[in-house]
Amino acid sequence: MPNIREVAKHSQVSIATVSRVLNGSENVSPETRKKVLKAVKELNYRPAFSFKEKNSTLLNTIGVLIPDIRGYHYSDIVMAIDEYAYSKGFNVMLALPKWEVDIEQQVLDQYFRRKVDGVILGELFGGGELIRRFVKSGVPIVVVDFVVEEINFDIVNVDNVAGGYLGAKYLYEHGHRKILFIPGPEMSPAAIDRERGIRRFLNRVSPKQDVEVFFADSRGYNSEDGWNGVKDHLKSKGLNFTAIFAVNDWTALGAIDALKDEGVRLPEDVSIVGFDDAPFAQYTNPRLTTIIQPRLEMGRVATQLLIERISEKNQGLPRNVILPTKIVERESVRDIRKT
Repeated sequence: MPNIREVAKHSQVSIATVSRVLNGSENVSPETRKKVLKAVKELNYRPAFSFKEKNSTLLNTIGVLIPDIRGYHYSDIVMAIDEYAYSKGFNVMLALPKWEVDIEQQVLDQYFRRKVDGVILGELFGGGELIRRFVKSGVPIVVVDFVVEEINFDIVNVDNVAGGYLGAKYLYEHGHRKILFIPGPEMSPAAIDRERGIRRFLNRVSPKQDVEVFFADSRGYNSEDGWNGVKDHLKSKGLNFTAIFAVNDWTALGAIDALKDEGVRLPEDVSIVGFDDAPFAQYTNPRLTTIIQPRLEMGRVATQLLIERISEKNQGLPRNVILPTKIVERESVRDIRKT
């Protein structure tokens, strides 16, 4: 196995300079950094990490940072990451910061000290500074299921804008002209993109002036948000809609509950569309029509891109992969054109 002295000799710099590069230090010129990282790759140098144990190395390991794995969304993504990584001989270190910036910092510090081969980020509320050291030291990063301002690394996302557009269009094509939309949290890029897709569809049909979307006051991804959104709207505006488009299937579940509480029949009086295709969507009453979000594919593709970077099969420009959505038709939408 090559050592740090050989890397220094190969790149014609000092051992201290190699160490600064590998630790993500700012005090290195871009030319020198590039030269050292090239030597590291050519020699296949694998630095040992120090974590209270001596002579410990952690080979073929991916660090994964996901907010949490409650529910089905992130857990499906993580399962796909783990399965694909295992098939390629990689281990997975999983951390769940639960949207806490301090915990993100601690996790990424540990990943960096342990010299993981690459990192998959499922969220990063602490901002780009938290991963600056990884970028500077040449550790590849793939972003999955969230939006970043600048594309400096590979990104895998779902086309949430198209999904929002598709849901609104589906209801419109089934005769619905008064639609209640239950939006997601304002801090969620996915929720904002789904709302953007609905507004894009409204702009397309606006010359007809025969469709209206009401936006519920309650925002969120949970069942209570759907329940509150419907209850509040019925109390203030009455039943002035024939369909509901919920930002995800959990809110759709709460909306269904609220409608039944008020004696509203589904889908005879009100139709409903969700988003995600949750495991329970086919067991609701009526069974839920929803937009499929390809969670397993997101995890597999993100891991594939990262391993390609690690193994040097792809050293080109960053890739921005947008996976398509599609609708699953079940019984929760009634075609009112036939009435």
